Amino acid sequence: MLYPNEATIENIYHHWERVCLVDIGEQAAIPEGLSKHVSASKYLIAGGIAGAASRTATAPLDRLKVIMQVQTTRTTVTHAVKDIFIRGGLLGFFRGNGLNVVKVAPESAIRFYAYETLKEYIMKSKGENKSAVGASERLVAGGLAGAVAQTAIYPIDLVKTRLQTFSCESGKVPSLGALSRDIWKQEGPRAFYRGLVPSLLGIVPYAGIDLAVYETLKDASRTYIIKDSEPGPLVQLGCGTVSGALGATCVYPLQVIRTRLQAQRGNSEAAYKGMSDVFWRTLKHEGISGYMK
Repeated sequence: MLYPNEATIENIYHHWERVCLVDIGEQAAIPEGLSKHVSASKYLIAGGIAGAASRTATAPLDRLKVIMQVQTTRTTVTHAVKDIFIRGGLLGFFRGNGLNVVKVAPESAIRFYAYETLKEYIMKSKGENKSAVGASERLVAGGLAGAVAQTAIYPIDLVKTRLQTFSCESGKVPSLGALSRDIWKQEGPRAFYRGLVPSLLGIVPYAGIDLAVYETLKDASRTYIIKDSEPGPLVQLGCGTVSGALGATCVYPLQVIRTRLQAQRGNSEAAYKGMSDVFWRTLKHEGISGYMK
């Protein structure tokens, strides 16, 4: 619908092949040369709508994931689902999704702008004869762009996590404004960036693993499955699914640490003192499996 050129089947496929690689979750990768084919405004509109739809569809899984990440005792998926339903009904599974949707557009915009700016800077620094940007340089530019975007919208992410993990026996959840004011007054402005370091540490390795595994699987598919022809959408979907899952699994312990830092309230004696404190306390009380909740 938003494609600017002739809408042939081939053009539509190549268009969505690029666009669909953008929003793959919290740590998105930007495909190479996107700006050459899709204008920034249409990219942001399409990416914002697609991101809002995909995150709303997966909101129950996101809420369940966050709830299980902050649990320091043994718990099961079934128990967590029952607990969410008892406390908030069906709408309880979508708590915090509004913020998740709101942050999609600015996060994509900042990441896209930062990525293009960094890519142009790299091309200029290499000189006229070396205008092409290699895979390693795209990885660095994409990682830095993700770090900039993550830092800019991080307070929204923290408030979303607090909203999702808020526990109230009466079932009354505070408003977004009230929750934000409480964090500001009781914990100070620095609290809005609690857990930022582990979040940033996971961006570059995630992008690196995702990109490397994706390209390796695509090359392997040419050799063993499709015999030297170009992989079609289903093969690319399979490669992207495996590479994305592997990348997310490798950096998942950092996500657990980040979520636990985000979710803790106030400055109580039991509060974590920092990233290393979360790491050692999780290892001591829950073992290695605690990092994969």
